[in-house]
Amino acid sequence: MNQPRLITLLLLFVAGCGSTEKKSGNDAAETAREAFFNNLKSPAETAAALKATSAPFDSTLLNDPRVWSSYSTNEVKAAANLGIYLSDLNYSVAYDQKENTRAIFPAAQQLSRVAGIEKTTLDFLIKRYNDNINQNDTVMAVIGNLYLKATRDLKGTKREKMAGIATSAYQIENLHIALGIITSQMQNRPTADAQIIPLFQMVQGQKEQVSIIYNFLKSTTDVSEPDNNPNYPFYTQAFQELIEVYGRLQLDTMIANKQVEELLNDNTVIELAEKVDAIRNKIVSVQPGP
Repeated sequence: MNQPRLITLLLLFVAGCGSTEKKSGNDAAETAREAFFNNLKSPAETAAALKATSAPFDSTLLNDPRVWSSYSTNEVKAAANLGIYLSDLNYSVAYDQKENTRAIFPAAQQLSRVAGIEKTTLDFLIKRYNDNINQNDTVMAVIGNLYLKATRDLKGTKREKMAGIATSAYQIENLHIALGIITSQMQNRPTADAQIIPLFQMVQGQKEQVSIIYNFLKSTTDVSEPDNNPNYPFYTQAFQELIEVYGRLQLDTMIANKQVEELLNDNTVIELAEKVDAIRNKIVSVQPGP
C-alpha cells in the first residue's frame, strides 16, 4: 500500500473514532435529559409524603419571602429560589397554612417572571390562585402547575438549564424540610418516634432523584466554559457531594427495625443534614453567588 493511501485510511479511522465518541456522548446526554424530565415528581406527591408523617408544621424551616427581590437581578438565582419557594409553598399548602401561603406565593410569582415563565400563563395562574385562595386543593393545583411551568414545560427550549437549576433547589429544600422536621422532633421523643421513621423513609427515597438531577446537570455543562454554564460548578458539584454521602448511608435496616436512636445518631445522617443545609444556605443567601 502506498503512503498517501495509508495516510488517508488512518485519517478516516481517526475521524470515525471521533464521530463514535461524540455520538456516544450525545446519547448519554439525551438519556440523562429524558430521565430527568420523565421523573419530575409532582409537588402533590411530596406534600402527601410530608403530611403522612403527621409531624407538626414548622414555619422556621421556610425561607423568608420578603427577600425575594434580592434574587431577581440574576435569572439563575431567580430560578433557584423559585425552586426554594415552590417547595415552601408545597409544604405550607399541605398543612393548610394559609398565612404562609399568602406570604410566599407573591415571591414565587415575581421570581417566575424573572425565570421566564410566559406572562399569559402566569397571569392565568395568579388569577386562579387569587380566586381560590381559601380552597386548599385548588391552590395545590396552582402550585403544581407553576412547578411544571418552571421545569417540565421548559423541555426543548433554550431555557432547559433553568429547569435543572429550579429542580435542584426544589430538591434541596425538600430535603432541608424533611431533615429539619426530624431535628425538631428529636425534642419530643419518644412520642415523636412514629413520625421520625416515615421522615427518614422520605429522605432515603430521595436518593434516586438526586442522582437523576445530577446526571442532567452534568450533561448540560462544559467544564471548559464555566461562565457559559449557569449550573457549573456549584450545582453539579453540590449534587455530586450529596451522591457520595448517600452512597455511605445505610438506613434500610435501621428503618426496617425502627431503630430511631441509631438513625438519629448516625454520623452519615448528620453529615447529610449538614451538607444539605450548607448547599441551601448558599442558594438562599442574598449575596451574589449560586
